[in-house]
Amino acid sequence: MLKKEYVWILIIFFLFVGPGPVVFFLNKYTVSFLPISSCILFLFLLRKEIQNIDFNLLLRNNEMYKWAFNGLKYCIFAHAANALLIGNSQIITDDLIQTYLVMPFYVVVVAPIIEEIAYRKIIFGWFNNKNLFWIGAIVSSSIFALGHFSIERIGAYFITGIVLCYAYKKSGTIATSILIHGSLNFISLLVRTLKG
Repeated sequence: MLKKEYVWILIIFFLFVGPGPVVFFLNKYTVSFLPISSCILFLFLLRKEIQNIDFNLLLRNNEMYKWAFNGLKYCIFAHAANALLIGNSQIITDDLIQTYLVMPFYVVVVAPIIEEIAYRKIIFGWFNNKNLFWIGAIVSSSIFALGHFSIERIGAYFITGIVLCYAYKKSGTIATSILIHGSLNFISLLVRTLKG
């Protein structure tokens, strides 16, 4: 059974910042305030777990950096292969970045925290705690891929989700998948900027 805090996080995620809300009520107010408000609520709900983290030890965790580097490498390969084989279509986030100045910050910092907590820590974690790694990885990665609303990129997002689950499990900390996710989004923004 999921912890009460996790249930609240999933409700907030799917009602306000997950795949559904993006389609139904996008405007300058929801884009500006829902992601950061949801992130703050997530962190508040997880405050007891966060208080138990030794951040000095976490920052010196070489395994985290090793898995983050390897995970990022495989995620980049997945997106590059997808772009070469299928092409790269626009997704909703691409349009939002052009419209709202706050979006690059959300894409690189806020979205990785929110999505990794929901998809990896809670959804994947629930299955993984029952020794169902592959079921958890497939379920969470499928929801993650579908939530980006891109048929052309669905394979790349699915593989990225699997890599993030694996890196999270091997490193033992959600910080690894957050680091990979944020770095991947930053590289994507950088490439978009350089392409013009």
